[in-house]
Amino acid sequence: MNRIMTALCAGLLLAGCTNTEAGSAGGGAPERIEAWQTVESYKVDQRMNRLRAGEWMRQAGNEGKSMGDAQAALGLRELDPGPAMAAAMRIARANPTDDLGFLALHFAFYELRSVDASERQRYEDTVYELLEAHYIDDLRLNRMLLGLIRFGGERGVDLVDNVVAHSDRRVLRARGAFWSATERLMDVDNLRSTPADRARVREEVTRMAQLVVDEYSDVEVFRGEPGGVAIEPVLYALENVTVGAVLPEATALRVGGGQESLSDYHGNVLLLDFWATWCAPCIASLPDVERLQQVLADRDFQVITISIDENVELVEGFMDDRMDLPYVNWFVGERSRLYDDWSIQGVPTYIAVDREGVVRGRSHSVESLYDVILQATGADEEARVELLGEDGFTPGPEVIPVTKPEADPPNVN
Repeated sequence: MNRIMTALCAGLLLAGCTNTEAGSAGGGAPERIEAWQTVESYKVDQRMNRLRAGEWMRQAGNEGKSMGDAQAALGLRELDPGPAMAAAMRIARANPTDDLGFLALHFAFYELRSVDASERQRYEDTVYELLEAHYIDDLRLNRMLLGLIRFGGERGVDLVDNVVAHSDRRVLRARGAFWSATERLMDVDNLRSTPADRARVREEVTRMAQLVVDEYSDVEVFRGEPGGVAIEPVLYALENVTVGAVLPEATALRVGGGQESLSDYHGNVLLLDFWATWCAPCIASLPDVERLQQVLADRDFQVITISIDENVELVEGFMDDRMDLPYVNWFVGERSRLYDDWSIQGVPTYIAVDREGVVRGRSHSVESLYDVILQATGADEEARVELLGEDGFTPGPEVIPVTKPEADPPNVN
């Protein structure tokens, strides 16, 4: 009970429910506060589960394990999001525009992916209807713009497009255009889409990026930077770090050695793996990366992992626990210009490069790059079967990139 009350108090303080407007809006305030207690209790349990599971997945020997494996090993109770979602919807419907109503919508949007499919569409319709009706001109929506693009699918992209086109708030228009261009950059290279779809997305990303340059170059959009500065990596990446471009030269510290450059590996097929020791999805994919290196070792293939950790000692300690990982490890740090200049949107991010230095693929999922890597190396059928299996590539679960801890928003629950 103490835990629940602490969470409730924290939620109410965050929501600003001590002010007159929030406390009296729409009646039913006690019922809404009680409903929010249900939401906060679920969020506390959810955070604790994720923290414990993430810690377990990062331990040596647990590479390649899933969240389900972690829950089973730790005996974590599977949480039912249904009561919390229903409570959030009651709060939002009663008054979607006060602070508690916004927090409820914020929670419900990010929790949609956890809800049973039979209920998801109904909840999604309500969330989007309320956001579209009440938040196009509301500055609080800034906390959700990145999430709408990253997690909202076409409907989320359409809502942000609506903000960019019609919001009365210049800062929302600017940040909507910035996040639309920045976050959708990866879709330009989505090899699971048709060439026509990729070309269409490239046009849309280019249009949004140019809009930031032309109309919002003076508006602060990210990390205190004005749009004209913040959008430069997207424009640079469109020309230099997308499929078909010749990858620019890059230099970094090799873990356990001196400085190295990409040109040192000219003539090799490369897989560049941007990662961090705090990133559970990055570590979960290590067995796949290691298998790639082993299967294609005689094909002039080289994996280069590129750490964005706080310091190189963290990476060295991580590597010491795992002994002789069969690939090259670079360290660039959490304030890396390489990470920012190439507009890397979260980790893990993988870039496949052929022998001539041409980008062949860019993705958050290493499995989605298997085919282009095999083509670039000229691997024989035996290697292809060893990597893909007899039936070929079967897409795994969706990989959600993890944003650097200091980045804003994304305010994911």
